[in-house]
Amino acid sequence: MKKITLSAIAIMAAATGFAQFSTGQLALSSFGDTSLGMTAKIDVDTQVTLTLTGASADWLGIGFGATGMGDVGADVVIFDGANLTDRSFNGVGVTPPADASQDWNIVSNAVNAGIRTLVATRALNTGDANDYVFTAGAGALTLVYARRSGSQTIGYHGSNSCGSRVAALALSNEEFSEKQVKMYPNPARVEVNFELPEFVNTGEIKLYDAQGRLAKADKITSARPKVTTSGLPIGAYMAVIRTDYGNVTKTLVIE
Repeated sequence: MKKITLSAIAIMAAATGFAQFSTGQLALSSFGDTSLGMTAKIDVDTQVTLTLTGASADWLGIGFGATGMGDVGADVVIFDGANLTDRSFNGVGVTPPADASQDWNIVSNAVNAGIRTLVATRALNTGDANDYVFTAGAGALTLVYARRSGSQTIGYHGSNSCGSRVAALALSNEEFSEKQVKMYPNPARVEVNFELPEFVNTGEIKLYDAQGRLAKADKITSARPKVTTSGLPIGAYMAVIRTDYGNVTKTLVIE
């Protein structure tokens, strides 16, 4: 009997279309390096799954294979609080018009303490010339993104409310994921405790307020870090746990 190695299993999974490639959860910052209070995660296997988080009062947008609105014809989607519309860039300062074909399906749209989590899916190749064609494989993915703070009316977002980055699609590592990070108490008053997988003992925890401003930053020196929250204003925060194994974002309420 032949011995089947882990690498052989990964190759067979990729060949049968079951391997998942992911960007991991990305904390998004503006061109001026200011947090937008947004995260994005793109998973690619037999379909594309987009997970966006951000302030529930904002519209949220993300484009694929583009670096800005000047990339005319590039694919972009915008969520206005109710609908996720498939659009294409048509020049700087021009609201991207909606495509004739709408190909994204919203799987879930949840709001917790002022933070929205949107999950949507679509086919890798929709057949629409306006849509980016995803490939279930490792590689670079250029993203451009924006939000309009406090408004869900699609329009100009402001020069410091947008940005771009190159993300890496890699074989998904399920060893470090949101479900393996515990955070308590929540709501918190004096401090908040985190429990991470034992192999995670370095990194950084950053707390951002609902406007995307950095409120607190602490280094991770063990798998059981604590962050002091006393003195921070009451409200909802995004706790971004950054590590060498990926990033996880959780919603924290301070009372």
